[in-house]
Amino acid sequence: MLRPFATLLLLCVSLVELHAQEEKVDGTQQLAAAQQRLKKLSATEYDLDGIRINAATREVRIPTQVELKQAPLEYMLVHETGKTHESVLTTAVSPTAVQVALLLANYQAATEGLLTKVPEEERPKIWKEEPPAKPGANRVKIEVEWKVGEETKKTPLSQWVQNSDTRKPPPDLETWVFNGSYMDERGFIGEHEGSIIAVWLDRGALMNSPAEGAWDDSLWISLPANIPDEGTPVTVIITPAQP
Repeated sequence: MLRPFATLLLLCVSLVELHAQEEKVDGTQQLAAAQQRLKKLSATEYDLDGIRINAATREVRIPTQVELKQAPLEYMLVHETGKTHESVLTTAVSPTAVQVALLLANYQAATEGLLTKVPEEERPKIWKEEPPAKPGANRVKIEVEWKVGEETKKTPLSQWVQNSDTRKPPPDLETWVFNGSYMDERGFIGEHEGSIIAVWLDRGALMNSPAEGAWDDSLWISLPANIPDEGTPVTVIITPAQP
């Protein structure tokens, strides 16, 4: 089942302690408006602004396209109005809708796992790791799927990024952290900045890499040999991490 709307809003609000009541209202209104656009397609399938949600398998499919085949990276997916100059993929789907879709599919936004491999001197002082209510519920598997002629290709998203020192994909990026973005006086920060999946540690992005070196914004570059041509439609597929 999809998570009830009242519970969804409670989870969204609890992502961050807001400093003023007017900030809370603004952020929750953004999230509530996205949830109201949810359409039921079948007994188990839903659509939210082009995002497909399977309530039975918890699979979430996001339509995107290749923005950059070869570039230094901080992100793997951003909104088309976001930091497109440092992201492999872009999407017309709003980050708010992506966050709502993940919460409805019963993923739990939590920061646990983001700082595990970050050296103490590199750790942000303004936030700390918080576990999800259900252990592991903020871990997700992310894959990408695209067409080459009549053939469908599919690979882990981690195979599209490489460490600029080793020239290899990160070996410790089997799963990503769904930390969920936060709200402040600007509203929902994921929406404000357009950041959805980050390979460089960004608390404002919805999902982050927990890999060794994720805190270093100069370490990551795309792996063009694995990436289709710019402009190619790509579906980002999010599924539960295996225990």
